[in-house]
Amino acid sequence: MVQVEKVLDQQDTALGVFLDIEEAFNNTSYDSMCATLAKHGVDYTTVRWIRATLEGWLATVTLGGTSRSIEVSRDCPQGGVLSSLLRCLVVDDLIARLNGGEVYTQGYADDICLLVVGKFPNTVSGLTQWDLHTVEMWCDK
Repeated sequence: MVQVEKVLDQQDTALGVFLDIEEAFNNTSYDSMCATLAKHGVDYTTVRWIRATLEGWLATVTLGGTSRSIEVSRDCPQGGVLSSLLRCLVVDDLIARLNGGEVYTQGYADDICLLVVGKFPNTVSGLTQWDLHTVEMWCDK
């Protein structure tokens, strides 16, 4: 809120963007989650334990009496504390990349809010486009 009040007081330009990254965590690999844990200082043994709880799940589909199973290598079970923590830590990397200068970013899990502030509308628009490109690149990795 302080950023918005500052913009109003100084008669600057601000552009807010609210994102819900669709399927973001259905496509987040276990490798990515474990790398994020290590990056945040979680010890090796704990990272291995968490990976062991994530791995080994099978998805099975049956159609007309024929079944096929594959091992799941992405996402994590819904409803637990661990899955929310992993999702927040993974998105924290994106938020850290976006924050800085005239860009203010907040998020939780796959919901992100960007607030870009500047004197000139064209500059604000350009910064917003750069931020959205950064989000797109992050989603593609």
